[in-house]
Amino acid sequence: MNDKTFLRVAIEALRNYGLESAQLTRLGGASNTNFKVDAGDKSYVLRLHTSANHDRVGISSELAWLSNLQSDTTLVLPKAIVNFDGELVTGVPADRESETLCTLLSWIEGKIPPTVDALTDEQLAKVGSLMAQLHIHSRQFEPPKDFKRQIFDQAHFSERLEVLHAALSNTELDKTELNCLKLDANYIITHFAQLERRQDSFGIIHADFHSGNYLLCNKKVCIIDFDRCGFGFYLYDLALALMELGEQQRKAFLQGYETVTPLPTDYTKLKQVFLCLAYLDNLGFLVTNPEELSFVVGELPFAIEAFRNAVETLL
Repeated sequence: MNDKTFLRVAIEALRNYGLESAQLTRLGGASNTNFKVDAGDKSYVLRLHTSANHDRVGISSELAWLSNLQSDTTLVLPKAIVNFDGELVTGVPADRESETLCTLLSWIEGKIPPTVDALTDEQLAKVGSLMAQLHIHSRQFEPPKDFKRQIFDQAHFSERLEVLHAALSNTELDKTELNCLKLDANYIITHFAQLERRQDSFGIIHADFHSGNYLLCNKKVCIIDFDRCGFGFYLYDLALALMELGEQQRKAFLQGYETVTPLPTDYTKLKQVFLCLAYLDNLGFLVTNPEELSFVVGELPFAIEAFRNAVETLL
């Protein structure tokens, strides 16, 4: 769909909430097409779920976890808004395509940090404690009937690896180095697949914990965008957050986490494994965008070394 069609769908979706006269502002978004909706003294986020990965059950499941978090914690989180039919997911017919699924969430006032380096150690500690609260809640969360979210399992990471390797094989990168990367990544994925899934180590996770999803709200730090949430190891959630941080930043984040709950079992032993999986997931996602290919190619020397070192810790 082009921008004109996105806007038409957005306007049509808002009719289902009585907000057809609201002001729309296009926001960024990797998977969804998002708009800020200003209606009088209230603001919302309208999400057009334009990715093929989203279906009605999956979106409803994301919102069910979000609602449960709001009921059982004191976290500041976006709230899903029901439409005139009392439903959380609105379908809007699209030209020559199946319907576009849309959701409306309350707006949380705050600022996304301009860069990860702009975050103070105090703010990073708050983010770490926030993740810990999510993990504590996840351990006791009982998914309702028909709850369906993706699983960050062996199949997921193997698919990411195949996509990454296939894309890079068409570049001028050294094929021997690429094959070494693939061998090391497969070794790590195989080891990962043998890990035991326990209540204290595996559950529903945010799975997109990075500075682009942090909101600085006065003295608080909030997390937004639960669109990628799914079932995975808590160590993987941690790795995704730590991936972009420097050594001192990681220390602050983890100190904040440990003020709420101890680090997951085997953190020290397995942190390199999960950091490599987080790195693989990110590069495998980015390489599907031609505009990101040069960045991915530039990251390969670091990735090759990281995977080689992780394998050595497992031998």
